[in-house]
Amino acid sequence: MAKKINEIDWLKLLKVDKDVFFNWFTLNEEEIISEEVKIKFYSLKCKDNKPDIDGFIKHLYGEVEKYVFDEEDIKELTEDGYIPTEKALSYFGDIDPLTDGRYGELMLYLFVEAALQTPMVVHKIAQTYNNNDQIKGSDGLFIGNINNKATILIGESKMRNNFNVCVSDVMDSLKRYINNSGAIDRELEVAKKHLSRDLNNLDENDLDLIYQSLRTKQEGFKEYSICYPAFLMYQEGKIDKIINGDLIEVENQVLKLIRSVKNRRSQYVKQSLPDISDITLEFFMMPVQNVSSFREMCYQVFHNGKKFKREEKE
Repeated sequence: MAKKINEIDWLKLLKVDKDVFFNWFTLNEEEIISEEVKIKFYSLKCKDNKPDIDGFIKHLYGEVEKYVFDEEDIKELTEDGYIPTEKALSYFGDIDPLTDGRYGELMLYLFVEAALQTPMVVHKIAQTYNNNDQIKGSDGLFIGNINNKATILIGESKMRNNFNVCVSDVMDSLKRYINNSGAIDRELEVAKKHLSRDLNNLDENDLDLIYQSLRTKQEGFKEYSICYPAFLMYQEGKIDKIINGDLIEVENQVLKLIRSVKNRRSQYVKQSLPDISDITLEFFMMPVQNVSSFREMCYQVFHNGKKFKREEKE
């Protein structure tokens, strides 16, 4: 039985296999801006001399069930005759993939659990009543130990074709919480009502300890550090030239490109940061050939091969 939050065995709640997840990437490197700010860059491995986007999206598809539902949900759905994966996919509604934020939220979950080893504690997407609705608030709430310190992580995700716009949008979202105790209070107030039943795998006293610690006016909350993880997918223009240039060893060429620009990209993020104190930020950067195409492919895979049909403008 834990007496403090950092004594809880958070690792037993993780659903993402970090070795399997990171095996999709040929690049997994970190730029340390300061003790408080770290920026990690990722690049997909290639298949047939092209980044294996199709394979990676199919991997995302396979992770949807655990992302949407807790263990009890899956058990109950199976007992009621449903196929949990099909039910989970129904939460990715008939929304234009160019504006749908759910694919980014799914990847945020995968990166945070795999890289930071902190489990997601609220299945946000399963709280929607209409499958085309999108809940306001953060894009993911996680709790765990980072450097042996109990930490609450309030995450955001953005997928934009333009790097500068991607950074600007994620900073705008993070600023809602940074140095804003009221916003954190509201986030945790909602979270308390929707905690994952996976937490029932912990000791009963641990559960009560967690619940009480999410009350920001109580002593238990003071045990936490606050971390803001953010997933950013953006278009790195020269990747397209490499892929379409009939070059040999595309994977190595893309790797070389990202390594050549990641310091400059990191400095731009640093210059865009708001004033921070007593918090940490973790950025997961995934440059791709074309974000819009990635989004369209996500929709197609998640909807059994169907392409999103847009109404033609008159």
